Amino acid sequence: MLLSNSPTRGFGYSVVSDHVALGLQRAGHQVYFLGMQSIHAPYKDGNGIINLGIRYDPFGGDILGDYLRIYQIDVYISIMDIWLQQAQYMGPLTKQMNIPWVAHITANSYPLSPFLATPCTYATLLVAPSKFVERTLKEFFPHNVFRIPHGVDTNVFKPLPKKENEKMREQLRISDKEFVVLSVMRNKGYQKNFPALLHAWKILLERYEELWKKGVLLLLTDPTEPEGMRLDMLRERTGLNDVVRFIWLRPSDGTIEPTFEGDPRGMPHTANLNFPPEVMARLYNVADVHAIASSGESFNLPSLESLACGVPIIMPDNTTGPELAGESKAGLLARIGLEYTTPLISDVFHVDPHSLAECLEKFYLSKELRKRCSRRGVEFAKRYDWKRIIPMWVDLVEVAKYVQS
Repeated sequence: MLLSNSPTRGFGYSVVSDHVALGLQRAGHQVYFLGMQSIHAPYKDGNGIINLGIRYDPFGGDILGDYLRIYQIDVYISIMDIWLQQAQYMGPLTKQMNIPWVAHITANSYPLSPFLATPCTYATLLVAPSKFVERTLKEFFPHNVFRIPHGVDTNVFKPLPKKENEKMREQLRISDKEFVVLSVMRNKGYQKNFPALLHAWKILLERYEELWKKGVLLLLTDPTEPEGMRLDMLRERTGLNDVVRFIWLRPSDGTIEPTFEGDPRGMPHTANLNFPPEVMARLYNVADVHAIASSGESFNLPSLESLACGVPIIMPDNTTGPELAGESKAGLLARIGLEYTTPLISDVFHVDPHSLAECLEKFYLSKELRKRCSRRGVEFAKRYDWKRIIPMWVDLVEVAKYVQS
């Protein structure tokens, strides 16, 4: 059985859990998928996966025990933030029912917070999506941590023909732009550090005045998400209204597609709606570079998807930045300017906006650097193709059964 975000959300953990569920099903396992916030009766999808609905608790706390018992689950997998207070029930429940629990762990700070370490003690096996998380977990749990990175479908996320890119640029009303920076990030809390990204962008614009007309920073995020910042107000305050644009959504033939901000047939992006993978690939392809200013990541799937599309990346030199931007040699790392301890008793790392601006400047000035990084990124992403990642999950399920027995 697998518990994650609703499979309809189309990003982050939902993308990972969808592929894991399908991979396990194809390997001969009967998979029961319990999606958080999914209110519906049980149904079997076209792949034979039984999708279960929640009761009243969005995290399944009032119905998971019944599902585990009724369907006689022999391995329970969670792909979510298990440190959340609403998820604290899972450890004692699986222990009481003597069911092996495989917990996918998201950690974006160091050292491991005690608030995350405590629920981890109940898990049979811990899955680290990156080398950073693996090192962080193994300081507390040296024997039951397995690294399984996020995957990418390289048949979908790949460099696209020039004509397709031109069509998307027209759709976004950026055909006149010569330097396009894209950032795909969730506007939740302060983790993604949008102020540093906008500050870095402004530093670059002040160095190269032509970018006020020739450049644009595209943000795929919800600018008014209740748990995040008012990014529309931040943009106005920094004087970047004309050079920072939010990507909007527009219904099209039963699905949604990207459109320009202010489209009379469109609407602002929301955290619960996202584009299909094929559309996301088209979106990445219009960018010259993908940049984030996050204070920490457990992996960062958009950066990997960008690399697969041949788009260079910029990441802070912390957590998973050295793995994706550093090891791939298809990106640049921005220096850390500040480190401090949070109330979770774990340290986060804030990027230096001036260093981030220098990375943007290097890509702006050198088309050859962009081409070189593009080729390297496509080759690097092949290591993470889902065809290589899914067998790791299949093997881990068998390990969980063995360890529990």
